[in-house]
Amino acid sequence: MKNIQSDLPRSYYGLFALGFRSLFFMAGLGGLGLILAWLLFQHHGVIFSGLSYYTPNLWHAHEMVFGYTMAVIGGFLLTAIGNWTRRPTSTPVTLAALTFIWLSGRLVAFIPGLPGWLIACVDVLYLIMLVVMIAIPLIQAGNKRNYFMIGLVGLFAFINISVHVAILSGEYTWARALTNFVLFWVLLLIIIMAGRVFPMFSQNGVPERYVAKRYQVIELLIPPMMIAWIFALSLAPHITWLWGGLTIINIILHSIRLFGWYNRQIWLKPLVWVLHLGYAMLIIGFIMMFAMIFKPGIYYLALHMLTIGCLGIITVGMMTRVSYGHSGRNLHSPPKVLAPIFILLVLSVLVRSVLPLFGIIGHFNGMLISGGLWALAFLLFTVRYIPVWFKPRADGQPG
Repeated sequence: MKNIQSDLPRSYYGLFALGFRSLFFMAGLGGLGLILAWLLFQHHGVIFSGLSYYTPNLWHAHEMVFGYTMAVIGGFLLTAIGNWTRRPTSTPVTLAALTFIWLSGRLVAFIPGLPGWLIACVDVLYLIMLVVMIAIPLIQAGNKRNYFMIGLVGLFAFINISVHVAILSGEYTWARALTNFVLFWVLLLIIIMAGRVFPMFSQNGVPERYVAKRYQVIELLIPPMMIAWIFALSLAPHITWLWGGLTIINIILHSIRLFGWYNRQIWLKPLVWVLHLGYAMLIIGFIMMFAMIFKPGIYYLALHMLTIGCLGIITVGMMTRVSYGHSGRNLHSPPKVLAPIFILLVLSVLVRSVLPLFGIIGHFNGMLISGGLWALAFLLFTVRYIPVWFKPRADGQPG
């Protein structure tokens, strides 16, 4: 993968050379630590004794969306936008500051005695700073095609502020609803980026090149239909025919899209099949969402199909690819541990969302086992990729 900032001086080495390095490292630590903390609370009731700002369930949802996921998004965008604009998106100082702010936002709620407004202020700083860091190179380069990224990350920042306003007002139900609202917009971002890069990754990643089909009408329909679904489900959940109909439309559109990308060779390459499998989880999540019309109690099973299955698998798949490629390593010879990592994540979503659906495992045990599988996957991922994030590029280039 081409170095996106080859004009940087050679001193720009190490953890704060490019956005993916430090923020993917934080995402790896967050994916492991945040889930372990959640499991300790669920099984032993610890960790949250001094955590009075959030409720436990809200903390879990908020940290996986505004903590883990936003670290991944930050690392990806700071790296990709540098590639799109040919301009640096950060310096070691600004990236170190952004990373420290993200980490502070995760830890500050555990410090006893801090006022709620201070916890909120520390947490919202990360996304505000990220908006500025991606906006400057995009605007300077006149890269209008990707201006929507500024608006989308700005939306994430605004809603995170709104979440904290709701918490400070004691409106925890609203805070949780807003967190889920952001989750759906994150899925939209994944869907947009998947349409841009998954076909290319699929074609270039298999032994015998093939043409991944793209249907223009499908590509044009997917973003507005997803946005309509988000608003229908979030603002009018009682109008089941509306969001149910939009769910069916999205199932059809995304199934056609994924089928067009598919080639049986993908199963030879973990870096390729993980993306297809994660996208398939999106479709399964939509199917489970539609099934809520007849069985409302499966909402959280469907939600975790979208979070662990789609968001979790795709983000790990992208982090493994971006980290390896942008550190000058050969994507055709990735670490052998990747397939076990991806399989652990697949097992995690099956235990959390599928087995309870059929009564094979109870909710509590399913949550503990699924969390353990997720944590093991992130332990393997983080340990294996620490040298990739901390060491200079393998090809000797800066970045």
